[in-house]
Amino acid sequence: MKALTYRAAISNTLFPLFFLLSLLLCYSPLHAQTAEKDTTVERLKIRTSFAKSYFGIDAFSTTGGSTQYAVQGGLNSVDFGGTTSPRILLGGTHFWGYADFYIAIPVAKLGNRVPEELQNISYTEGVETGFRVFPMPIQEGKLRPFVGMSLKGISFAQISNEPNKTYKTVPSVAKIKFPFQAGLVYARPKVLFQAGINYQKNTDYQYPISRTAYGNLKLSPWSFNIGMSYWINTNGGLASKGGERYMKTGVRKLSAKNRLNCWYFGIGPSSSFELSKSEYVKAKYPFLKQSSPGTLMPDIAAGRYIHKADMNVGVSYRKLRYGSNGYDVKLNYERRSYTFEMYKFLGDYHGFVPYVGPTLAYEALAFTDTDGGNVQTFKAKKLALGVIFGWDIRITRAETWLLRTNLRYTPNLHLKAEDKKVMFDQLEFNFIQFVWFVGRNKALKG
Repeated sequence: MKALTYRAAISNTLFPLFFLLSLLLCYSPLHAQTAEKDTTVERLKIRTSFAKSYFGIDAFSTTGGSTQYAVQGGLNSVDFGGTTSPRILLGGTHFWGYADFYIAIPVAKLGNRVPEELQNISYTEGVETGFRVFPMPIQEGKLRPFVGMSLKGISFAQISNEPNKTYKTVPSVAKIKFPFQAGLVYARPKVLFQAGINYQKNTDYQYPISRTAYGNLKLSPWSFNIGMSYWINTNGGLASKGGERYMKTGVRKLSAKNRLNCWYFGIGPSSSFELSKSEYVKAKYPFLKQSSPGTLMPDIAAGRYIHKADMNVGVSYRKLRYGSNGYDVKLNYERRSYTFEMYKFLGDYHGFVPYVGPTLAYEALAFTDTDGGNVQTFKAKKLALGVIFGWDIRITRAETWLLRTNLRYTPNLHLKAEDKKVMFDQLEFNFIQFVWFVGRNKALKG
């Protein structure tokens, strides 16, 4: 039931996003088209203004909560305060300012106030991936409201003041959150100012105060963020007579020099989120079963773009390492994925180019269980089928580079430990991948 709950949560979160995209793609101005034929200056202005990238910083503040700790004869409750985290923002506005997709990476945690009753408290919210929708498009000099949703991992841990404790580590309660958000954006020619409020509906958890006992943990559902970003349209120069000439001649030049079909190389940060709980952990270490291991990792890809079919055939490599620990138990997970990928682009919607396709991966999995001085390692190497989907921001099929978003999912990926499953079926989300087409720049300049 837990696995189904997490899969349902992921589905319920992603469905509104792709439903929104479907509506926008069906809207009359968003008919699929051939980029090379869409070459007037006016049409180029539409294509090049479809998406703008940004990078920046913000301050994200939580508002605390309450927890319980063990005392002689029972449990006591205590309140704790919030923290503020500076974050790096990477994202892009899409659909001419009607939507915003982003990733926020925390770099520090400030203002952690620990109540006297406890030795320490650690409450962190991790990498956030989200989207926002604007009823009115973002425009320079205009204040615009938004609503949205995001996906992130959180973790909470506490250390008591027990005088005779023998353990060296305490577990983290780790969860995946899907907070709703609302706020305002104000745009200047090169700067976006943004402020938002976030609400998480389910905030009641249990914290293991020992290997067998639990206390109630309640996090405040409210959090806030405020920040600014540098806003840039990397393709804006194409909306000119020079861009018109470039669009009309680029494909012909590449065709003459055999560079329409070409090799590509891509790299970008990818985050992962656990979708299923491991039978092994739930059975052997129930006080760690709430952990949701996840990580931020580099996603490296290379392959061949096939122009006529408008598709990619390539490989990718990701290395994931993550873990959980508590009460002298340490669990380490490692996954090396060598993946063959083949995906087809599904039309061109003013520069928004979605794709989908199958993957076949060679997976090297390892899981280490350390309980005090007892260490067990389990390994497996296997082939696994999966799916990749996402979109490119592509002004022309003669691009020398572009930005790509991809999501990967390999269902039921696991290894066996003592005849029980240890799960590795994570959702991987690479929001911004830089893709370079080898040899095209030289061919276009020649």
